[in-house]
Amino acid sequence: MPKILAADDDQIIVSYYETLFSGAGWEVKTAEDGASALDKCLDFNPDLLVLDVDMPCGGGALVFSVIRRILQLGKPIIFVTGLPERVRGLALTYKGVSVFPKPVKGEMLLAEAKRLLAFTG
Repeated sequence: MPKILAADDDQIIVSYYETLFSGAGWEVKTAEDGASALDKCLDFNPDLLVLDVDMPCGGGALVFSVIRRILQLGKPIIFVTGLPERVRGLALTYKGVSVFPKPVKGEMLLAEAKRLLAFTG
């Protein structure tokens, strides 16, 4: 069963992700900011991260930097953001990184998550 960590400072979006991914039979943990996303990433060891770019206590790009560059964990990451231009370069530079503008349709997000998990699994 894939393990997903979804982080966004909007509780409605976090609940949406939790419902979407748990409905697919996946184990889901959520975070409301960058710091808790990093803590949960280390404790939970997710197979995939879904991150907002603009969050308190470190946004998604900072979480990405710590996970990929410092900890050297090759976790696939999907950025879902109202600011796609801030992370589009990461998707072009690194394998296993995708960017979707908000709002994103659940079926598109789920399909991309499955693709990334198959690619990196």
